[in-house]
Amino acid sequence: MPDASSVSLSANRERALISAFLFGNFLIGTAVMLGPGLLLVIANDLSVSVQQASLLISVSAVAIGIGAPVFATLTSRIDRRTLLAGSLGLYVVGHLLAAAAPNLAWLIAARTFALFGAAIFTPQAAATISLLFVLERRAAAITAIFLGWSIASVVGAPLGAWLGAHIGWRWTLVLFAVVCVPGALWVARVVPKDLQGEPLSREIWTAVLRHPALLAILLVTVTYSSGQFTVFSFIAPYVQERVGGGAAMLTLTLLAVGVSGVIGNVWASRRIAKSGAGSNLRFALTFMSIGMLAITFTQGIVWAFLLACFIWGLGTFSSNSSQQARLAGAAPALASASIALNSTMMYAGQAIGATLGAIVSARVGIYWLSVAGAALVLFSLALSIRAERK
Repeated sequence: MPDASSVSLSANRERALISAFLFGNFLIGTAVMLGPGLLLVIANDLSVSVQQASLLISVSAVAIGIGAPVFATLTSRIDRRTLLAGSLGLYVVGHLLAAAAPNLAWLIAARTFALFGAAIFTPQAAATISLLFVLERRAAAITAIFLGWSIASVVGAPLGAWLGAHIGWRWTLVLFAVVCVPGALWVARVVPKDLQGEPLSREIWTAVLRHPALLAILLVTVTYSSGQFTVFSFIAPYVQERVGGGAAMLTLTLLAVGVSGVIGNVWASRRIAKSGAGSNLRFALTFMSIGMLAITFTQGIVWAFLLACFIWGLGTFSSNSSQQARLAGAAPALASASIALNSTMMYAGQAIGATLGAIVSARVGIYWLSVAGAALVLFSLALSIRAERK
């Protein structure tokens, strides 16, 4: 069976893999970000509060966070083609089930089932890159495939919010499931047959958990993700209450964050080989914290709010691609496990952020969400600087 030492890829094959994985991450990212964009529509349609509807984000995030390392262990002997294409197949089935949900509990269960595909695809796509690409190309390739998340924020999230407002959240989920079908077929076509990763034994997980640098990097991920989703989980009600403009303004807000996310990730992918993942992350977290703090002081002024969102977005997706490259570089032999745990930390941060956002918005008001989020991101910046020393 092919491994890192026996697979030699041509430049065309490398580009084909990057393109397929980029599109796969676009689908993964779009589904994850559909929740915040559809939150108000779902709450109104199912006659529940926004805080109750936010369980759609936090419950599935917890399940995915737990699932990432479990799936990485259980699926290590499954060939990468079957695993990665199958994870997108989960998206198809799960989102069709979610579209038929008669109540919030069904919807949460179906979305959680669907998003198990995210627990598999993103970390295992990065780990597959680590298997197939030579060391000097690896960090740039991992950063490049994560552009799919940035593009999802430009196209998928705003379009999902717009469709939800105009055709309803059920038909939006059906359309998304249909789009996932060619993605699964594309991945199945380009990934080499019978490619397997290293089996993830208890010893490998123990090695990761005893590795000071890896633990320090993973702590950074959970902290900034918590800050990010304290605000992002409630972006729809925040726009409605603090800015106004309805569905059109929400779409424009998501577009501003998404466009800047792509710009930030392209910039990060071009400078990572020269400046390193740690340097990229410092810039990303600085942009995120400045943008979030600026949101607090926009006072409903549309152009100022959108500018603040643009600054915030510059760090949103380049941060995670930098973290994945950072983990692969810190301990290449443990990359499959550490990158899976990075997904766990990212989704754990989503759950923590959604929960914190619900508490803050209910008790002290939605105005303070961006302050709480920025504080967590600034704390993660301090943790990141400390992690570099390890």
